[in-house]
Amino acid sequence: MLTSLAIKNFSLIEDLEVSFASGLCILTGETGSGKSILLEALSLILGQRADLTTIRKNATKCVVEAAFDISDYDVSELFKVSDLDEEPHTIIRRELSISGKSRAFINDTPVTLDTLRMIGTSLVDIHTQRQTIQLTDPIFYLKLIDTYANDDVLLGAYKAQYAIWEKCTKELSVLQQRQQKSAETLDYNKFLLQELEQISISAGCIETLEEEVTILKNAEDLRATLSEAVSVGLSESIGTQDQLNLLTQLLLKIAPFGTAYASLHERIVSVGIELSDILQEAELLGETISLDPERYLEAEAHLSALHHLCHKHKVQNAEGLIEKRDELRQLCRGVEELDDQIAACILDVERATIKLHDAAQKLRDQREKVCSPLANELVSRCHDLGMQHVRFSFKIKPLSVPQSSGTEEVELLFSANKGIDFAPIGKVASGGELSRIMLVVKSIMAEQTQLPTLILDEIDTGVSGEMAKAMGKRMHEISRHMQVISITHLPQIAALADAHYKVYKEVVGETTQTFLTPLDENARIEELAEMLGGKNIKESALRHAQELRNV
Repeated sequence: MLTSLAIKNFSLIEDLEVSFASGLCILTGETGSGKSILLEALSLILGQRADLTTIRKNATKCVVEAAFDISDYDVSELFKVSDLDEEPHTIIRRELSISGKSRAFINDTPVTLDTLRMIGTSLVDIHTQRQTIQLTDPIFYLKLIDTYANDDVLLGAYKAQYAIWEKCTKELSVLQQRQQKSAETLDYNKFLLQELEQISISAGCIETLEEEVTILKNAEDLRATLSEAVSVGLSESIGTQDQLNLLTQLLLKIAPFGTAYASLHERIVSVGIELSDILQEAELLGETISLDPERYLEAEAHLSALHHLCHKHKVQNAEGLIEKRDELRQLCRGVEELDDQIAACILDVERATIKLHDAAQKLRDQREKVCSPLANELVSRCHDLGMQHVRFSFKIKPLSVPQSSGTEEVELLFSANKGIDFAPIGKVASGGELSRIMLVVKSIMAEQTQLPTLILDEIDTGVSGEMAKAMGKRMHEISRHMQVISITHLPQIAALADAHYKVYKEVVGETTQTFLTPLDENARIEELAEMLGGKNIKESALRHAQELRNV
């Protein structure tokens, strides 16, 4: 329930704080006193979009804060989904600055407007004579019927099966979309894979081929250079080998004369061995170099093809091509595996659909069973509100696609007069009739489940006399199950309140301000008398007011 409301710098309200009681709370006041301003401020808490013009003149920001006792509400899932800590005493705050910046908080945690709207509307239900959209909403009637049936087992079973069915159908849709997308690229991927599989690729093969092509291209020069090098080393006249042998003999003579001389000899011996190896390897390399134009063309073509594929696939080397080839193989293989996944998912959807239809049929049977007694209950309660010839009928229509609420939708048909055929309630009921019907509907639902705080904004407009008493009695009955805050001009209704508040305007300095104050018993009598007879309160009006309070 709404326990308190604090408003600062909102329209005509400079600074207002009020605590609300449980049961039936009545707000009264002259036309234009600011009752609608209170609802507009409260609407900010419910996530309505802010209007900068509502910020009080000369103020930099307005703040609206509402405190709720939610210990009796089942809103744990909403708080969990919103990643919020659930507190029995919950505070919702909305701030609007003149710069246009809007901030919202739930228990001092910043929240988005969507989260504020989701939590706020689960705690407060504002209803006016102009806001009867629920009475044309098929989902609302399903909720009414299920509430009246007072059996959550079948609805819970259906919702559980619906969750499974929805999950399976979504998975199937995702797989089918992937399949369609894969099918569009499969042929091209197969072509790319074929290109890569038709050419020999191994790690480092590009570098190896580049070296081979260079050697084959320069084979004659290489052979000639190596041959000349061997000749220089082995020539009898100026051969490096002979000169090195002579040097070795000379240093051998002085080797016994000390370590330094012996080291020189050892080093020249090592050079001789290394030179001999070099000449042998050079001679061997010269013999292995072949002049093979065909192999040269073949290797160059292979290398060119590899370079082309690297450029095409935007990779740097053979390893990149190998990775791309493996990726394409997986993609092509994945399409075949996708077919198997889709086939399995179709079976899951079929099984889930059978179970869903079974749960839906049981739920539909229960709904059809309570439609007639519920219509009779509506008629009976509407009789108490002066609608003597009213009739109701629920029309259940199947849906083409299952919804979380069921596989059917419900339309409420209505007839207000004898001899008049049924028609959709939204098309034929007047504003006053819709208000009374909504009051009846809320009373039925309140008896079966814990509803949020209900705020009724002058839904009794156009009603008077005994009808006003009947509506007040109905509001009072509803308030035994939930908190009801009603804005009214009717003393017959105001007299039944558990708590009475007066909204009024006063000029303070150079500005006009709206105030809200709770009334004690004497003030209530005076307010009722004023509602009955006007500003100049007469003794008869006071007696009448006391009589209303004693009812």
